[in-house]
Amino acid sequence: MKYEHVERKMPLSLKESILRQPWCSALRTSGDSLGEILTQPTHLAELYRQLSSDEQRTLHLVMSTFGCLPFTSERLEKEAVIQMAGAQVSLGLWGLRRYGIIVAFRKSWGEQLYTLPEDAFSGWQSLVFPTVWPARQNELDELSDLDLSERMADMDEGVSSNPRGLAQQLFHCMVSCSRQSELSLTNKGTLHKKQLQKITEHVSLPARILTQSGLTYAFTDVYDEPAALMLELGMRMGFLYKNEVGNRFLFHHRNFESWLQSSYEHQQTQLYRIWRQALIPAPVWLEHGISFMDKATDLHWYSFSELIQAVLSCCSIGHKPMDEVALRQELMAVWIRPLFTFRFVELAEDQGGELWFRWLIKPRLITGEGSDFHIERSLQTEPSLYVQPDFEVLLPPNASLGLEWGVAAFADLQNADLVRTYRLTKESFGRALDHGLRASNVIQVLRDHAYYQVPEQVIITLQQWEEQKDKLYLTDVTLLRCQTNEVAEALLRNEKCRKLLGERMGETNFIISHAHIKHLTKCLEAMGFHPNQSTIPNVWSDEEQEIPSWNEPQLGLCYSKDTIQLYEIDPYLPQREDLYPDMQQIPMSWIKELRDYHASTRKDMIRKAIEWKSVLQLRKEGRDCFIIPRMLREDRTGWILEGWEEYEEIAWTSEDWKEMKLILPGINDGSV
Repeated sequence: MKYEHVERKMPLSLKESILRQPWCSALRTSGDSLGEILTQPTHLAELYRQLSSDEQRTLHLVMSTFGCLPFTSERLEKEAVIQMAGAQVSLGLWGLRRYGIIVAFRKSWGEQLYTLPEDAFSGWQSLVFPTVWPARQNELDELSDLDLSERMADMDEGVSSNPRGLAQQLFHCMVSCSRQSELSLTNKGTLHKKQLQKITEHVSLPARILTQSGLTYAFTDVYDEPAALMLELGMRMGFLYKNEVGNRFLFHHRNFESWLQSSYEHQQTQLYRIWRQALIPAPVWLEHGISFMDKATDLHWYSFSELIQAVLSCCSIGHKPMDEVALRQELMAVWIRPLFTFRFVELAEDQGGELWFRWLIKPRLITGEGSDFHIERSLQTEPSLYVQPDFEVLLPPNASLGLEWGVAAFADLQNADLVRTYRLTKESFGRALDHGLRASNVIQVLRDHAYYQVPEQVIITLQQWEEQKDKLYLTDVTLLRCQTNEVAEALLRNEKCRKLLGERMGETNFIISHAHIKHLTKCLEAMGFHPNQSTIPNVWSDEEQEIPSWNEPQLGLCYSKDTIQLYEIDPYLPQREDLYPDMQQIPMSWIKELRDYHASTRKDMIRKAIEWKSVLQLRKEGRDCFIIPRMLREDRTGWILEGWEEYEEIAWTSEDWKEMKLILPGINDGSV
C-alpha cells in the first residue's frame, strides 16, 4: 500500500497529529501531502535523525524481517527476541506509528496489523542499510559475447520469447483485439476459447510466467498464464475494459494510440511498473532486491553476485543468516528471469562465468515526465520500413509501434521476430478501405517511411483494388422510420434535426449516420418524439463510455497481494504508560539505582521484568550486563535466570551477580 492510499483511509485527527509534529512542520511546504513528506529522501534523512534508539532498531527489524508485508506485534516481538526486549519493540513501534512511518490497521475481529508503506521502502533502505551498492560497474568489452537466450529458453520449457520484449507482444495482442467485431464474454465472464487463441496467436511466453513469480489470477481453467498476462496488461493500461452490462470487452482506441506515441523504452518502462507493482508487497529479500536494482543506472553492467551480497546484508538477522544458494536461485527464478524474458534487462557472463545484468529501460519513472516527454521521434516522416515487390513490408528493430500500428491497419502480420514482416493482401487492404482509408493514404504512408522507392507494381495494384472495391459495397446503416409523411415533414422543418438526417428513402424513412444517432435522439426527444430505445444500436463509442481513470488502480485478472487495503486504519495510539500497568505499585528504588537485593526481591524484580517484557541491568564482576529475561526456573537446588545478553543465551544463578536494576524502556533506559 502506498501513502496516497493510506492518506485516503486515514482519519483526519491522526493525519493532523502527524503533520503538527515539529520535525514535520519545519519540512512541510504549502500543499505537501503526507505521502510527499514521508517518501522524499531528504525528509526521511531528517526524520531518521529524530528517531530514538528503540525506534531506529525497530525500523531496522521491520526492514530486515517483513519489508512491506503486514505483520503483528507478536510476530515482531518474536523476531526481536534475542536482540530487543518486548517493551523496547512496543515502544519503538509506538514511536514509528506516531511519526506515520508505520501504519496500523484493525481487522473486523480486533486484531491489529502493521505495515510500512511501499513507496517509502527505498528511502528507508538507503538510511537503515547504507550498503554501497551498486559497488562497481563493468565495461561491455570485458564481458563475454555469450548469448544467454537459448539457456534461458531451456529454463523456460524451451519457449523463446519475443526479442523485442513485452511491449511488442502486448502490441500484437491488442491489434488483434481491435480487429475483432466484438469481444463477447461467456456467462462465466471469460473470452471464448477460439477468440482467445486468435488474439494470442503471436504471444510467446513461458507457460508459468505468472506463478513462478508468485502471482495468482482468476479463470485459470480458461486462461493460460501468457494469455492472462496479456489481458492483465491490457486492462491495467486502460486498453481493454468491460461494458456496463459486463458481457463483453471494449477496446479503447484513444488510450492505445496515446501509448503508441511514446518511445519504445517508455512503453517498456510503463509495463515494467505494472509488473513490479503486481509483485508488491513481496517477501523481504525480493523487496530489497527490487529496490536495489531500481537504483541502478540503465545500460550499465552490474554484478548479480554483488546484488545477492547486498540483499544478504539486509536480511540476515544475527543468528538467522539467509541461505545464499537458495536466495540466488529464488531471485533468479522470481525476478531476474522474467525481466530478461520481457527484455527489461540484458544478461551476460564475464570470463570467470560470473553473471552480470544491465537495464534496457529506466526502471524509475521520473516525476513530471509525462507522455509528451517521450514522444517517439520516428512518428515523424523518416525512413523506417522496406516495401518488397512481393507486397511484403519489413519493419526493422528501430521502427516504432506507432508506425507499426499504421502498417497493421492495411497489412497482415506474418512474422513477429526482431524484424517484423507484414504482407499486403487484397483482404487486408479491403479491411483498411472499410475503415475509411483510401489507396492514396496507404501509398503515402509507404512512401513517407520507406528506405527506398515503393515498387511501382505495388502502387498500381493498390489503386486497382480500390477501384474494384468502390464499384459495389455493403454498408451497415440505421434507418429512421416515421409513422406518417406529416411526421417526416415536421422533422425536416426543424433546423437542428434537418442537419442530422441523411438520405430520404421514400416518403417516411431516413438513413441516419451512426455518428449522428446520439444527437438526433436528443433532438427528437426535445420535439416530443421518443424513438424505441431497444432498437437503437449501441453507438456510444468507447471514448464516450465511462472508463477507469489511469490514475486509479485498475481491476485485472491477477489477485492483488496488497490485502491490507481491505481493512480500516486504527487511529488509536496507546500511551507510553500503557506498557507498564500498575507501575506505581513497585518500589521506585527498583528503577532508580543499582542495588544488592535479597533473593526474594530479586525474583520479584525478574518476574516483573518478564511480565512487562523489559530489561534487567545486572552488575557482574564489575561489569554492567543488560539482560532480556526469558524465564525464572526454580528447582530443589535454587533458581536460575534464563535470558539473552547480546545475542548470547545465559543461565545465571542468584550468586552470579551483585547489584541489579529494573530497566523500563522509555522511562529509565538512557544507558541501554
